[in-house]
Amino acid sequence: MIILMYFILPLWLVAGFADWLCHRASHIETTSGAKESMLHLLMFAEVGFPLLAAMFLDINGLIIAFMIVMFFVHEATALWDVSYATTFRTVTPIEQHIHSFLEIIPLMAIVSVVSLHWQQFLAVFGAGSETLRTDVSWKPDRYRSFMSPPF
Repeated sequence: MIILMYFILPLWLVAGFADWLCHRASHIETTSGAKESMLHLLMFAEVGFPLLAAMFLDINGLIIAFMIVMFFVHEATALWDVSYATTFRTVTPIEQHIHSFLEIIPLMAIVSVVSLHWQQFLAVFGAGSETLRTDVSWKPDRYRSFMSPPF
């Protein structure tokens, strides 16, 4: 969980900021406009809700399945976004490379969570030694120390 909070999340925010700089340089407000901005907010939510779930809820098969589904929804929205944007403005190679980070970072987060909850991941597919758990509950107290800042 520490890797998710102190490596993957900051990396995602830095990549998002770099993408914003690209949009600013291409004058998104006068090219693709509000629709592209709305697509970005949609993608932010598609990644943000699973991230919040991983940070604050007890991880089980339901949460893992939610994260996986939202990853694919995010990928579809990202394809829609770039398809739309390229009809109005130039998407530079640098911006495309930044997009690759914004697409792979959520997958890194899922892999990190799955590696810690492998049996529940297998249970999503009817395999493994654990029964699929689908309850929604806050993380147990033993994880609350990880939620506090390291200083």
